[in-house]
Amino acid sequence: MTDESKSSEPTRTSQADASHQLTSQSPVQQLLALLETEYGPLLTRLSAQLRSPEAAADALHDVYVKLRADPSIGYLYNPRGYLYRMAINLAKNRSRSDRHTVNIDDAGLSEFPDNASNQEFAALATDEMRRALRALHALPAQRQAIFLARWRDEKSQGEIAVEFGLHKRSIQKELARAEAHLRKILGRPKQRF
Repeated sequence: MTDESKSSEPTRTSQADASHQLTSQSPVQQLLALLETEYGPLLTRLSAQLRSPEAAADALHDVYVKLRADPSIGYLYNPRGYLYRMAINLAKNRSRSDRHTVNIDDAGLSEFPDNASNQEFAALATDEMRRALRALHALPAQRQAIFLARWRDEKSQGEIAVEFGLHKRSIQKELARAEAHLRKILGRPKQRF
């Protein structure tokens, strides 16, 4: 054996060993190893694609977390391309998820009214309801019936006019009088219900 053949022999063996090690690893282990060695170039490429180094770093972190969860991955034809597509898809998923999430700080949250009923509010509402029912029962019978047909039964003014044998204009006047009476009793400003 010549000196030249002796020196090339170990090089071939070490390359074969490295290749054998890669192929003896599971696809997930291959991807994790590739992610570690190719992190810089992947980050640069993803930063350009996603137009944000932070988004690229987040995507690569998501890839790492997903791979550490030991997913089922079969034979990989192009592991580098697989990592890149995986990062892009995870970045898209994160973007979609972020669109549906609203972040509100404590100060902003305190500006929303508390709609939970308390005892004072419930007592006031009960009192107002009693006063409204008393005022409704104080109306003349026909006016009361017309008011209830409109607001309780949700009938149109035309339907009420036919039912009571009155003109539509008469129904409008009766509803306006009933409304004015109830607003006066409840202390509400004049406007339509």
